[in-house]
Amino acid sequence: VVSTQSTGSSGINAEYGYGNQYFAEYAEEIPDGQTFNHLKMLAMEHKIHLIGGTIPEKCDGNLYNTSLVFDPEGEMIAKHRKVHLFDIDIPGKFKFKESDTLCPGGSITTFHVEDFIVGLGICYDIRFPEQAHLMRRRVHTL
Repeated sequence: VVSTQSTGSSGINAEYGYGNQYFAEYAEEIPDGQTFNHLKMLAMEHKIHLIGGTIPEKCDGNLYNTSLVFDPEGEMIAKHRKVHLFDIDIPGKFKFKESDTLCPGGSITTFHVEDFIVGLGICYDIRFPEQAHLMRRRVHTL
C-alpha cells in the first residue's frame, strides 16, 4: 500500500495549501511523532507493507521531507528523505524554494518486500534518472 503525499501532519495546510511556512509547525521527530505511530498502527492492523508520507521530519535542528516504510508487524524498514528539493523562480510570477526551509536527504533508499526490492523517491526525485539508476545498480549487487 502506498499513500500519496501527504499523510498526517505535513507541510500542507488545508486552508492555505503547501508552503515552507508550514513545515516547521507540522514537523515531527521520528520515531516519536503522531504520524509515525499512526502509520505503524495501520500497517500492523491491516497486516500490510505501508509506504507513508511525506511528512516534514525534524532531526538535529534540520527539516526533511520524509517517507516511511513499515512492514506488516509495524517495524519501520526504511526511511527516505527527499534528495532533490524543488526550487523554482519565475521572475515576476512565481517563486517557491523548498531549499529555503528543507534540507536534502543524502542517500537512495531501497527495501525488501517479500521477493521484491523496491526503490523509493519523493516527488521531484523522479525527475533525476541517476537516482533510479543507482537504485537499480544496488538491486543487482544485493
